[in-house]
Amino acid sequence: MPVIRCDVLICGAGLAGLSLLYRAMKSGTWVTEQIIVVDKSDKNINDKTWSFWKTGPSDFEEVISHQWGKLYFFSNDGIKIHLDNQNYTYNSIRSIDFYNHVLTYLRQFPNITFVKEDIVKLNSADNECTLVTAENTYQSTYLFNSVYTEPEKLADRQYFLQHFKGWRIKTDAVIPAISEAYLMDFRTGQEQGTTFFYTLPMAGNELFVEYTLFSKSILPAQEYDAKIKDYLANVLQINDYEIIEEEFGVIPMIDHPFKRFQGNIVHLGSAGGDTRASTGYTFVNTQKTIGKILNSYQLKGDPFFEAENISVKHQLYDTTLLHVLAERKYEGHQLFKDLFSNTAAYRIFAFLDAETSVLQDVYIMKSLRVMPFLRSFTAAVYRKLFRKQ
Repeated sequence: MPVIRCDVLICGAGLAGLSLLYRAMKSGTWVTEQIIVVDKSDKNINDKTWSFWKTGPSDFEEVISHQWGKLYFFSNDGIKIHLDNQNYTYNSIRSIDFYNHVLTYLRQFPNITFVKEDIVKLNSADNECTLVTAENTYQSTYLFNSVYTEPEKLADRQYFLQHFKGWRIKTDAVIPAISEAYLMDFRTGQEQGTTFFYTLPMAGNELFVEYTLFSKSILPAQEYDAKIKDYLANVLQINDYEIIEEEFGVIPMIDHPFKRFQGNIVHLGSAGGDTRASTGYTFVNTQKTIGKILNSYQLKGDPFFEAENISVKHQLYDTTLLHVLAERKYEGHQLFKDLFSNTAAYRIFAFLDAETSVLQDVYIMKSLRVMPFLRSFTAAVYRKLFRKQ
């Protein structure tokens, strides 16, 4: 099997891998390095949508397909809360728009090679990385991996999934205004655990609805469709519509101790722990990690930064929430109702983006019931200090 040498290997051409390469080339960080990107797909279909809140311009403003300034929350018992998001907006990027934009830019660089091959294994030893595919072996100084593999489960850790099915529909029925988004709509059954809808108007006659669950196993395919149909008919009063696009996905919501660095391998995205365990949101954390990597390159010529965006403090918070949800002594729909009823949304967004102080954290936590969290938080601290997991 031939060995192909380069300076930088990127394993996985999804959000994390392509964001890293795009931003590196935009900043002039890797203009002289030979770079190989390996992925098993061509990235020529709209396979997912990334949504996130933000307060200012992002690195991908050109490909934001929709932005909402008025955000609402619906409780399980039908109470509507207009969220105080101040200057935060909720945003969505269609993956096909992202792929087309980023790949068009990257393919003009002669030092970048894209390879469509199945990845078999990765390794790092003696300051060198090796990536093996079915056809070739690649070697580089640094390897950036964003291909997520399910980790071996550890005792006393929580392994939730955020799984969802979304429909984009066209209808002549009345839908929310184009500027309004239902960030969490709990007007659906809670028998499977914390369950809600994202409801996002895309045009005057187009609506995206996504049935989302926080639980430890996925459902039979037909159950997602049945719940969406029920929500459209009985909650939104929409009976006549055409499904123009469908989406299904699974995101890990786990407090597993991911490793960022493995020799000269740097793990990104969900593979590197950039998915916030308490929410499943990944986009913003991944971009912050990429910023730290590129800053480290510019300062000292390597990708090894020190302080993670999702710090030990935030990991403890996430672990605590997952244990509370697992015990179901504080139902998820009630927890989120208490949170959004008693705390301004802009404070919650900053908290979930790991941008708050301990004092601000305490202010937010006061909106929730104390006892379910105190027990789980104490257990999380004990495990962190004494079990080293």
